[in-house]
Amino acid sequence: MISQARKEKLIKICQELIRCPSVSGQEEKVAEAIKKNFQELGYDECYIDSYGNVIGHIKGNGNGKGKAILFDGHIDTVPVTDELKWTFAPFSGEISEGRIYGRGASDMKGQVSAMMAAAAYFAEDTGKDFNGDIYIAGVVHEEIFEGVAARKISDAISPDYVVIGESSELNLKIGQRGRAEIIIEVFGKPAHSANPEKGINSVYKMAKIIDKIQGLKPTVHKELGEGILVLTDIKSSPYPGASVVPEYCKATFDRRLLVGETKESVLAPIQKLLDEMMKEDSELNAKVSYAVGAEVCYTGETITGERFFPGWLFD
Repeated sequence: MISQARKEKLIKICQELIRCPSVSGQEEKVAEAIKKNFQELGYDECYIDSYGNVIGHIKGNGNGKGKAILFDGHIDTVPVTDELKWTFAPFSGEISEGRIYGRGASDMKGQVSAMMAAAAYFAEDTGKDFNGDIYIAGVVHEEIFEGVAARKISDAISPDYVVIGESSELNLKIGQRGRAEIIIEVFGKPAHSANPEKGINSVYKMAKIIDKIQGLKPTVHKELGEGILVLTDIKSSPYPGASVVPEYCKATFDRRLLVGETKESVLAPIQKLLDEMMKEDSELNAKVSYAVGAEVCYTGETITGERFFPGWLFD
């Protein structure tokens, strides 16, 4: 039950988390604030793992063996580029007309605060008279490396159920498209721009590939929609490229994944397209792969992995 005192405590927690800037890789202050609040709320244990995830645990006092439920929310945010464009200061946690404002308020320090408080109040109201375990986790590095840091939590506690608190207009979401970051590379030949015919311009070749990719028919799922493939970034080398034909070009594509798609099936149509184009153009040398990321946590640990995160759907 939510009393006025409990409501005020929840608001205070949320404001405290918002006031701790926590760009991905710099979540230490907010993790410590969450740990402190776990202790104040009476959690049985709380700790920070090697990636910097912060986990709170409430143990049921029941005699039977129960399930473990994990309430999960990320604690990192995207950066604030220009504070002057904000109506309310991004790290103020200011309240106006019944709303708390600040970077991460809805994505997702508000949800993390609510889950922290709700579990503690439930344990207090029931006297922990239940079987099983309740876990609350604040996850790092989600904004730029979704899912990887959370795996360490799942491996550690093996939850039977997971509730992710992302904003959903209070609807229960039973499925989500996955995401892959696909890299296409073109290898050309450098030459002075005064004699471009002596080189192979990788950007020109890439432009043709991008045009052809637009014609690929997306996969479709009746509930999750289309497996979108969209260009998000392109770079050439050398950069800056004054007076030189670029010998290398890399394009990054965001691919939304549907249930049942595999690493092999997603790349197959792109690889087929490249093979056909290279057969027609002997100067074209291109390859496709998944991006491999490496991010350093505030703890000093490095998260690495291929950027392929499958879609999911429950009945």
